[in-house]
Amino acid sequence: MLDQRPQDIQLPTVGEGVQQTSERNQETTKKKLGIMVKCLACAFAISLVVIAVLSYYLVKAQNAPCFCPDNWIGFQDKCYYFSKEEKNWSSSRDSCLSENADLVLISTPEEMQFLKRYKCTSDHWIHPGSQTKQWTEIIVPNHWLNTKENEECPYLNEDSIATARCYTERKWICEKKIR
Repeated sequence: MLDQRPQDIQLPTVGEGVQQTSERNQETTKKKLGIMVKCLACAFAISLVVIAVLSYYLVKAQNAPCFCPDNWIGFQDKCYYFSKEEKNWSSSRDSCLSENADLVLISTPEEMQFLKRYKCTSDHWIHPGSQTKQWTEIIVPNHWLNTKENEECPYLNEDSIATARCYTERKWICEKKIR
């Protein structure tokens, strides 16, 4: 550089300097815009994920069954209460009704198996409409729906459904839908 003469050194003209500065500013602006677009795209993607996750849990919470109350056992879409004490049929039903439930109405073989497994060896009062011709030997007549103290009331014993005088004291099984 020392051997160059001042007239050999080329200095950019004012127009060239402005153009170079403008090009650098455009590149910087493009880089900034690129970064902003990437940030917005990332924020949008994160928002979509958050909305999807929240929607999933909201739908799940709306469709999810609540838990059964303490001392009740859940099976399929119902909660069951197996009493520890004994009462006559009417008092047993009243106990269920006071819990916004009713005596269990056995409607499927799977439900029957579930109840037999959890009731242990005790007999339990059940709803008089418990019947299906396909899977139980004893068909409970519909007139049992209006039981009186001296009529026959249904209970679940070791093997199947049987009947006894309604004033007899037995344990009972309540059921209610899971809310």
